[in-house]
Amino acid sequence: MVLNILLNIDSDTPSDIILFLGRIHPLVVHLPIGFLLLAGLAEISTKWTKFEPIKAFVQYIWGLGVIGAFFAVLFGYFLSLSGDYNEDTIFWHKWSGVAVLLFSLACYYISKKQIKIPFYGKSILVTIVVVAIFYTGHLGGNLTHGSTYLLEYAPNPVRQLAGLSKKAIPRKKVTVLDSADVYLDLVSPIMNNRCVSCHNEDKKKGDLNLTSFSYLMKGGENGEAIIPGDPNSSDLFRRITLPTTHDDFMPTEGKRPLTDDEVAFIGWWINNNAPSRGYFTALKPDKEMIDNVSRQLGLDKNNFLREMVQSPKKEIIDSLSNQGFILNLLMKDNYFLEANFSLSEKKLTMHSVESLLQIKDQLIWLNMSNSNVTDGNLEKIGRLENLIKLNLSGNKISDNGLVHLEKLKNLESLNLFNTEVSIGLLAVIPKLTHLRTLYLSESNATNEIVSELQKGSEKLKISFD
Repeated sequence: MVLNILLNIDSDTPSDIILFLGRIHPLVVHLPIGFLLLAGLAEISTKWTKFEPIKAFVQYIWGLGVIGAFFAVLFGYFLSLSGDYNEDTIFWHKWSGVAVLLFSLACYYISKKQIKIPFYGKSILVTIVVVAIFYTGHLGGNLTHGSTYLLEYAPNPVRQLAGLSKKAIPRKKVTVLDSADVYLDLVSPIMNNRCVSCHNEDKKKGDLNLTSFSYLMKGGENGEAIIPGDPNSSDLFRRITLPTTHDDFMPTEGKRPLTDDEVAFIGWWINNNAPSRGYFTALKPDKEMIDNVSRQLGLDKNNFLREMVQSPKKEIIDSLSNQGFILNLLMKDNYFLEANFSLSEKKLTMHSVESLLQIKDQLIWLNMSNSNVTDGNLEKIGRLENLIKLNLSGNKISDNGLVHLEKLKNLESLNLFNTEVSIGLLAVIPKLTHLRTLYLSESNATNEIVSELQKGSEKLKISFD
């Protein structure tokens, strides 16, 4: 009674000290699991003669397991008082934890007193402890991650044995912006990745469940989480935009917060009356939001990489190797290639460069650094339209040759270190819409040229000393 009064256990609102001790539960719960499983393994091992010397220590392992289980149960009980968990699941988790404590205590007593139990009684007890540990742990996982966590990726026969429905057919990956559903393809993945681990049917922190649109709109203990048309009055949006040090910031418990793009999109979605379905583009987004969603869906990247390309003919690969190119396969399940001439001891010829056109569909990385590449060679290189990464550093190439690269629309990285390019960059670089990294150190480019290039694209990172 005195303990209840001091710790305020019987109150509707547990005291801070109770909640503090409850938060220790995840820290201590794994310790007894280790000791008790080790004790069970030791009990089995001592049946063999060579392991008999450890028999004298088994009782101490059981004892440590019992002590750990006691504190795990105690702190777990304190944690359950927060009211953030599904009542049915927490009930069975709590009493299965108590069962682990009691059965492990029985094993400790039997081991300490060297009591002989007939009909394999001790083995049965050990088995019960092990099964209870796994069952309790399973329920704990359900409380933390949701009731489908353990079997989420299990084969359908296993799911059906557990009383779950067959795995839902995942939505096809969005490859065209016009096909993106505003909730199913954008809002729901954000909730699933950032929020659902704490707001699901088994763990409803703040009585808030974010596993579906209907639950999201139902809100929680603080009222409506979403107020369509008014992001500033929506509690969910308020929480994800607070400083990370604020007590009300979401997500909590050190989980990774939403990205700036995700926060901006959620605000935009609420401002557009938070629809439960419909195409994203039907809501008439501006260019900034289109770019935002394209980044989230990965549509700002090179889509052709998702396509399968044929394996190049062996005689072509052999020919290029004989001419000095080192070829490497870049993907296990596709035939995209890297070609490297920078390590070759052979002389680069126009025929060598032209030979690369035979693998233009497969070639996405090309390293021609310090290879005596000329402006004339760039005319051929500029026809390798699938190039993503191109290294031309250490070659005497100028603006006259640079112009041939403007058709490389997929290029993401271009290295022009120690070359003679200069003002021609202003005409070519803006046309390379996928370019993200540009190396210009020790070239003929000036600070003014680099500043002008940077104005044209905030996403472009330019290395220039």
